[in-house]
Amino acid sequence: MPPDSPSDVEQCSTGPLVERPGALKEFVEATPAPVAMLDDDWRIVTHSRAWLEVFQNEGDETRNPIALDRIESTGQALSAREALPAPTDQRTFFEVFADPDDEWRTAFLRSLEEKGSRRGYGQRLSQPDGPTYQVDWEVRPWQTKNGSERGVLLSVIDRTEERHAKGLRRQVDHRFDKLVGTISEGVLLMDDTGVFRDGNEAAQNILGRSLDEIIGSRFDDDIWNGLREDGSPLPNVEFPFWRAYVEREPVQEEVMGVYPPDAPPRWIRVNAQPLFRSGQEAPYAVLVSFDDITDERLKEEALQTSRDLLSSVLSSSLDGIIVFSAIRSAGDTIADFECVLVNPQAEKLFESTAEDIVGMRLREDMPRQEEKGLFEAYREVVETGEPAEMEVHYDTDGQDVWFQVMAVKVENGVAVTYRDITDRKEAERQIREQAQLLDKARDAILAHDLDGRIVYWNKSAERLTGWSKEEVLGAQAHDCLYAPNEEGTLQQCHETMMAEGEWTGELHMRTKDDEERIVESRWSLVRDSTGEPKHVLVINTDITERKRLESQFLRSQRMESLGRLVGGIAHDLGNLLVPITLGVKVLKRRVDDTDDKVDQTLSMIQKSAERGSDMVEQVLAFARGVEGERVALQPELIVEEVEEMTTETFPEDVEVHIRTDADLRPVVGDATQIQQVLMNLCVNARDAMPDGGTLTVEARNVDFTEREARRNIEAEPGGYVCIEVRDTGTGMPDDVADKIFEPFFTTKEEGEGTGLGLSTAYSIIQSHDGFMDVESEEGVGTTFWIYLPAADEEATVEAQSPTNGEAEHERPSFDGEGTQVLVVDDEEFVLESAQQTLEAAGYEVRTALDAAAALRVMEKEAIDLVITDLRMPEMSGLDLIRRLQERHPDLPIVAASGVADGRTEEALDAGAQTFLAKPFTAEKLEAALQEALHTTEEAAA
Repeated sequence: MPPDSPSDVEQCSTGPLVERPGALKEFVEATPAPVAMLDDDWRIVTHSRAWLEVFQNEGDETRNPIALDRIESTGQALSAREALPAPTDQRTFFEVFADPDDEWRTAFLRSLEEKGSRRGYGQRLSQPDGPTYQVDWEVRPWQTKNGSERGVLLSVIDRTEERHAKGLRRQVDHRFDKLVGTISEGVLLMDDTGVFRDGNEAAQNILGRSLDEIIGSRFDDDIWNGLREDGSPLPNVEFPFWRAYVEREPVQEEVMGVYPPDAPPRWIRVNAQPLFRSGQEAPYAVLVSFDDITDERLKEEALQTSRDLLSSVLSSSLDGIIVFSAIRSAGDTIADFECVLVNPQAEKLFESTAEDIVGMRLREDMPRQEEKGLFEAYREVVETGEPAEMEVHYDTDGQDVWFQVMAVKVENGVAVTYRDITDRKEAERQIREQAQLLDKARDAILAHDLDGRIVYWNKSAERLTGWSKEEVLGAQAHDCLYAPNEEGTLQQCHETMMAEGEWTGELHMRTKDDEERIVESRWSLVRDSTGEPKHVLVINTDITERKRLESQFLRSQRMESLGRLVGGIAHDLGNLLVPITLGVKVLKRRVDDTDDKVDQTLSMIQKSAERGSDMVEQVLAFARGVEGERVALQPELIVEEVEEMTTETFPEDVEVHIRTDADLRPVVGDATQIQQVLMNLCVNARDAMPDGGTLTVEARNVDFTEREARRNIEAEPGGYVCIEVRDTGTGMPDDVADKIFEPFFTTKEEGEGTGLGLSTAYSIIQSHDGFMDVESEEGVGTTFWIYLPAADEEATVEAQSPTNGEAEHERPSFDGEGTQVLVVDDEEFVLESAQQTLEAAGYEVRTALDAAAALRVMEKEAIDLVITDLRMPEMSGLDLIRRLQERHPDLPIVAASGVADGRTEEALDAGAQTFLAKPFTAEKLEAALQEALHTTEEAAA
């Protein structure tokens, strides 16, 4: 409507709302465009002057001849009311025009009922006995605000007169803009030369080009490139709108692709309507409308891709797949399942075609499946959403057929996979038939499929792991048998086996009780008759004890090597300490007793040297073993004294528990040394429990059979007394526990321990023909076991504890005055310090740097006693002792050494009266001389 419409005519989306029809009539009569006002009976209520100008002819009774004559004679314009008196006959639109198309009536009705505008283009209208017009038209509904009166407004554009072309063109453009400016579809107007003359905003949005680019361009310009629906190039001359122009027929719903600038193609659905002028066969323009279906097409392509993929999967699957739709009863319960989809493999498995299977119902047409419980299983899958898996057996013409059936829920049904496992079941049967033979094997034998599921398990496997056959069949071998840290080894094993057919190596297995067992494992790939891999045969030999013995043997060798190493070092250290320990004594005799500072310094030197000597002695004890008096003892007395000492001295937050067997066997040993070992272990346990805990000491009888003794290289068959020391402390990792018996190895802070306690304890127990073992777990605690051989039944038990033995019988000491002593050593500083010490005690001393020099001294002088080092170049001290015994059988000899080896015993057997360990103090040196002199005197008596 024009912008200057009356104030009482209100515009709305559905047409004019009027207070009174008269206002609308005035508005229509004043409108410069060809407009007629019709009521709901289609009677022409009134019309505009332009309406008369369109349809003026002699027979048109809608004209006002008087008014028109007045205009022609006077040339003066009349008002609309003067020119258009109201019609008196109230004829309808369909009476004024001859035989109008039913499209007019339909347009009027739909506009009135739907309260919306309707449009048409190139429509023909004829007056009775008059010309035929070709018009573009638009019809809009009108009604009063109270709805009592209503009708339609019909506006037209006459396309029949060339003289009106320019004016009509402007009107068409205005109405076209008004028509297409607000719709979502793209609209273009192409003239008869193929040039786009107009378009709406939706068109530029869809095509990705501005209207400035579009309007004025021709359909075959370079900017227009099209695609067929299949994606191939579409020539411009085949564009739907050009074909509509050429073929003079509408093109409807045709899909094509267009290229926006620098963007992927967009897909549009095109309708093209050729427009004709009256009396012309060729269209003067083509109205093109199109909507963007890119997203719709992409979704359809994605859906089609998904369908193709699903079809490919179904077709290529080696398993049979059937999709069942649930059929529900009136109570919404599942009454049956109907097959709706079948893949080719299912056709082969069931020896039928998809046409035969689709539509079949499970309970009605597949009774054997219901007999196997499949209906109930499928129903439970639909109701719970949980997948189901089962194995189903069929007897088909005397042949066993096995299926593995897996069902998962889909929309209103289940998708079921049928896998033929007949070959696998047959292989399992053959394996079971051989099971009785394999059960007699000592090795653990199992078999699993390529997915790792165990299918065979012999008796030895049960004994090794503790898992019964019923517990493991069907389980994953990797999950229940092997330690978690073996993942890499198992992967390498699998790769090697698949490539070479077999693999051999060591694996760490876990038993049902979570104990670790070491096995020598041999894996072999088993193939079926066609050569395809089917199973893996695994033979495991338990080598846990062998590995433990190897570990013990290696540790024993390591300890032996360490003994030789530290023995040599201790010898050299001992030689270095001898001058210090002896020199301090000499210096103390020579300095003024009143000089306190000197005396304090010498005392400090002496204490440091003695401490060093003690450490060397501990090392030597580890290296050569610990000697002592060996008597039959009651170990419970030693344990009781340990209880007393720990109870009195340990913190209150450390609970001490002591338990001993009532009939504990006696052992042969040195009570003091055994007590030293126990106290060392108890003190270590206390230190491992800084926040308190429990210390338990137990003593009990144990017996080793031949088989049990073979589990420890240090054990012998027979009876032992086991003393167990257990704490609830911090524990140790395995790499620490493996080294705790080595000398100088300690976990304590610097200055808090020497690392010699446990090595000495180890050496003491070994010297008692026993052995020690240890087990520790971080955060749980540590347990030591001491095994001492039980004494023979006839052994006499000494009724003494480590602290109540008789005091040694004191012998009278010899006066050194006049005693000729020969000291033999290849270290000059040892000779000098020993000479000074002995001379200070009144001895007359001769020295020799080697055995040859000593023999020469013996030939020239009367020597009363010889002290000789056992380790000397060229002629050893042991050879010297033998030579001296040949020539002087009554000569007292003291053998000295700092090395732990067998020469000590050999020296005593060769004739030496006593042994002096380096480093030694002046007191120990003099004591050794006194011992040798007394022994020789007693022997002579």
